[in-house]
Amino acid sequence: MTQHRGANTTISPDNSNGIRIDYLANHSKLIPELSTLLYNEWADLYQAAGLTKQDLTTALELRCATNQLPLTLVAVDVGGQLLGAGSIKLDEPGTKPGLSPWLGGIYIKEQQRGLGLGALIVTALEDKARELGVSALYLSADTAEGFYLRLGWYVMERLESHGVRDVVLMSKKLL
Repeated sequence: MTQHRGANTTISPDNSNGIRIDYLANHSKLIPELSTLLYNEWADLYQAAGLTKQDLTTALELRCATNQLPLTLVAVDVGGQLLGAGSIKLDEPGTKPGLSPWLGGIYIKEQQRGLGLGALIVTALEDKARELGVSALYLSADTAEGFYLRLGWYVMERLESHGVRDVVLMSKKLL
C-alpha cells in the first residue's frame, strides 16, 4: 500500500476516492486546524498533563518529519482539506515510561468516520515505522480497543491516564 518516493513526497497516492495519505511536513498549513481538533478531542488528558493547545501545536511542528521520528501523517482530499491524521511519537505522557515509540493522535473528522480512513492511516504509520527499523509500536486508547485489535494489536494492560480516563495499553510487533 505504501509508496515511498523520497523524503518530501506523498506516502501513498490518491486512492479511488481522491484521498491521499501524506506527511504533515508537506501540509504544514494544516497544523493550526489539526492542533485544535486534537486538543478538543482529548482536552481532559492534555489539561491533566499540564499541556496547552500551544504545546500541542509545537509538538505537531516537531513532527513535520519524513524520514525520522517523531512524525505525523495526514489524510487529505484532492483539495488538500484535512480529513484525519496520526502520529508516531517518542513518548506518551501518563502511561509507561521506557516504552517507545508510540502510535498516537489517530483522529478522523466525524463526517469521515466509519469509511476505513483510520485503518489506512494506522497501516501507513506502521509501514513507515518498519521502514525506519522500528521493531514494535505502543499505543494507549480509551475508546478504540476493538479497532486496534482488528488491526493486529495486542492488549498489554489497562491503566488510568493522568487519573482522568481508563485506557488500554496495546502493542504491535512490526519486525
